[in-house]
Order: sequence, then C-alpha cells, then structure tokens
Amino acid sequence: MKTEKEYLEAILQPFSELDAKKSSQIHSYLKLVLAANQKTNLTAITDWNEAVVKHFYDSLAITRWPYWREATKIVDLGAGAGFPGLPLAILYPHRSFYLIEASKKKAAFLTFVKDRLSLNNTVVLNERAETIAHQSTYREQFEVVTARAVATVAVLLELAIPLCQPYGYFIAYKGRNYQEEMDRAQNAMQILGAALTDEIHYELPNALGERTLLAFQKRQNSPSKYPRRPGIPAKRPL
Repeated sequence: MKTEKEYLEAILQPFSELDAKKSSQIHSYLKLVLAANQKTNLTAITDWNEAVVKHFYDSLAITRWPYWREATKIVDLGAGAGFPGLPLAILYPHRSFYLIEASKKKAAFLTFVKDRLSLNNTVVLNERAETIAHQSTYREQFEVVTARAVATVAVLLELAIPLCQPYGYFIAYKGRNYQEEMDRAQNAMQILGAALTDEIHYELPNALGERTLLAFQKRQNSPSKYPRRPGIPAKRPL
C-alpha cells in the first residue's frame, strides 16, 4: 500500500517538472489545507487521495496547453485554498503568480502557505477582482488569467479579460457540461473582445471525472467601465 507521498508522486508523475523538492512542498501544502479545513471551510474534499486528483492533478492540467510554456506572469481569480495558483507556483518557481482572494480568512491562509513554503514568486491580493482590475498596477498586465470553480463563464470573462494583456489569455477550468455556460457567454465575449481559441478535454485519474479547460484570447482593449462595481457581474451577467 502506498504512503500519502508515494500516492501523490504516482498521480502527478505525468508532470515532468515535479522533482523531490517540489513533491515535498506539494505534500506539505496538502497537509496544511486539510488541517486548516477543520477550522475554515477551504474545500469540500477531505479525502487525501481524492484531493490529490481533484485539486492537484486538475490544477496542473493547464501545463498541457501549448501557450503555457510562454507564460511568465499569471493571476488566479478567487484563489480560495490556492488551486490552481499555488500548485503551479510550486512547479514553476521562476514565474510570477498573483492570487486574488476577497475572503480575509482564505487570503490569510494563502499568505501562511506562501511563507511556510517560501514561495517568493507568489503575491496574495486580499481584494475583490472587480476592484483589482481597475488598478493600473494590474489592469492588462497578465499573460494568463486563471479561474477554477469560481463562477459562470460570462461572469468570469468580465472579471478576467480586463486583467489580460492584449492578446493574453483567460483559462476557465470547467466540468464536462459547460456548453450552456458558453451559449450564455457570447454577449460577454463580444463586449469584452474575447475569442475562444482552445478547448482542452481530459479525464482525471481513477475515473474521478471529466474536465475541460476553455482558453479565451483577448483580441482588443476592454471598455474601461468593465468590470462593473463589486457584485454586479454576478448579479447581472453581460
């Protein structure tokens, strides 16, 4: 029977960047998540084996996307417990990662993990995405924006595309039934100047589900009024 760390390494073996040091960091990170989850609701997944697949393997699936090789400055929306931002930051220590999380408790946890694992390539932003996206320090500054289990595609586009550099990308992590969301997102895509360029389908190990990455490229400057004030994108999607 495999130990926790052996199981983790076996599941993540397809990701060639994983070495002994990074494996130890990921192992420590997951232990911190599951321990903190007993006090703060970080994740509904509390089984070690399931968490390795549904959080870590899923988070790292973006590395299969061809443009990932060129991305050096990435921001993760609604980071929560840190997925996918922190696993990616561990695997790619020479790239810069920004984690946006509005919850003070969750942002505090992210900062704790960042410091505990010495992730000097990571910045935690305890603020709403609607606010961050209007700050000149961050607006149109990122090659890649990610979001996993945060909101519908139409809502996410309004939050993410203004953060993308011109011709940068937004990657939405979705399940297999995403087409209805895409149908409802056509207006947002047109307003925000985004185009769907890639759909990457994959199965999680151990038959734990089918997943899809949707890649949207920013083709023109986003109108300055977007995103609208906090809460409005979710209440009244474009």
